[in-house]
Amino acid sequence: MYPYRVSLARPFWTGATYHAIARSFFSGRVRDGPELDELRSLVLKDLGVEDAILCGSGSFALEMALLTCGIEQGDEVIIPTFCCTAIVPPILAVGAIPVLADVGEELNVTVETVEAALTNKTKAIVVPHLFGNPADIVAIVELARGKNIRVIDDAAQALGATIDGRPVGSFGDAGILSFGSEKVCSGLGGGVGVSKKEGMFGDIYLRVPGRFRTLHALISTLFWRRWRRWIFPAQALFTQPSPYSPPVPYRHETMANLSAAVALTLMRTLRENVAARRERVIAYQKLLGGEQHLQLIPHRSGSACLSQVVRLLPRSRGDDPAARFMEALRRRGFEVQGSYVPIHLLSPYEKFARIPLPNVERIWADLIELPCEPAVRLDDVEQIAHIVKQAVR
Repeated sequence: MYPYRVSLARPFWTGATYHAIARSFFSGRVRDGPELDELRSLVLKDLGVEDAILCGSGSFALEMALLTCGIEQGDEVIIPTFCCTAIVPPILAVGAIPVLADVGEELNVTVETVEAALTNKTKAIVVPHLFGNPADIVAIVELARGKNIRVIDDAAQALGATIDGRPVGSFGDAGILSFGSEKVCSGLGGGVGVSKKEGMFGDIYLRVPGRFRTLHALISTLFWRRWRRWIFPAQALFTQPSPYSPPVPYRHETMANLSAAVALTLMRTLRENVAARRERVIAYQKLLGGEQHLQLIPHRSGSACLSQVVRLLPRSRGDDPAARFMEALRRRGFEVQGSYVPIHLLSPYEKFARIPLPNVERIWADLIELPCEPAVRLDDVEQIAHIVKQAVR
């Protein structure tokens, strides 16, 4: 275990965030309060949608979006195999069947990979915008039109991203946002389901989270995310989740007012947050563009630039430059991680792969996520790029 001077996915919090936390405590509005309505109104305004529901997690927000779209027992829902496994339980919760699709060169589903997974039982397509990079959801919506297929715009990783000036999350029949860890607006958790049609979520009653769970979310976020670099020795005392571990179960609860208060401050600094991330992506492109044995996964115009993914190309059979590179970075104080294990390679979910998925199988093991958080200084980016070049050379 190395001391990290640059930790992984450090939340972009300002003084306003800590003031909002203090206000919630001193006013006694930890579980319920006015920030919930304020956050909902801000989401409606910024995304240009007509309805929104605040949920205790992004996974529950996805479940609500599926129900809003009329997805029920036996329906098939297309999702990318290269994605967080948390996308699967909400589909199973409504009785539907996940069907795994391949991804394109930008690591998102494309209209071609979605079309290859379509059957006469397909009722919905979930389109995540991985790493903040907008997928080609406009073409996917066009494909679904006239087929009685709903499209859910999964902007959990892409809050602040746009397509032709329109916010990601507002395309399709429903959408979701997330304020969980390792997101653009990384707060105390919680998600938002949105719809372009007014009244789609109706008067649904959601249970208010308990005070203990809300306080636990605050403490764990402070110690394991915000102050992560200072407590690295303690991390060895706890078992770290494996990429092969099943997703943590989620609760059917509304968002806590404390979480909404934090999320509000993050939404208000979103433009500054995304601008800093884009600056770091541009720096990576300048420093690493054209480097042999390395491929930068491109970000489209309008990307929120959650992170910069690179593919390190092996020189020979058995060569593992990705593992070599991660170890070199960790020794220099940079906390990094490999990317997702494809869902169809996880034993509980392999049955959901109906078709060959060649592209993701070819590249996933060579991928590394480079940090783009505003807390990562530009001279840190230069050092990371230097270590990358040494690893591939």
